[in-house]
Amino acid sequence: MKKILLIDDSMIQHRIMKVLLKDKYELLMADSGLEGVKIAVRERPDVILLDYDMPVLSGKETFRKLQEHEESRDIPVLFLTGVSDKGEVEEVLKLRPRGYLLKPVEQNRLLEAIEKVLS
Repeated sequence: MKKILLIDDSMIQHRIMKVLLKDKYELLMADSGLEGVKIAVRERPDVILLDYDMPVLSGKETFRKLQEHEESRDIPVLFLTGVSDKGEVEEVLKLRPRGYLLKPVEQNRLLEAIEKVLS
């Protein structure tokens, strides 16, 4: 079973992702960017779902930290966030993630995005 790592400070989002992904993927979860980077390096998930707006280490900073580690730099990252400001979206896209999904995301759209990066 493919592994998905969710890095999000919202426990509500953790519960939602559990429901949406439980039948198709093994779900690993981190509630901070620092914890997420540690898990990514150790577990090497197949895809990372990364929240953009988090305290301490933002999604953008977390993405950069993931790029610093040989073990995590090639893992596809999908930003999953409620931030829809055009300027911020453009900043995220400059980092070249594999995708950007707006919360709340529908299950079919989420699964399609994950399958696309896995193929």
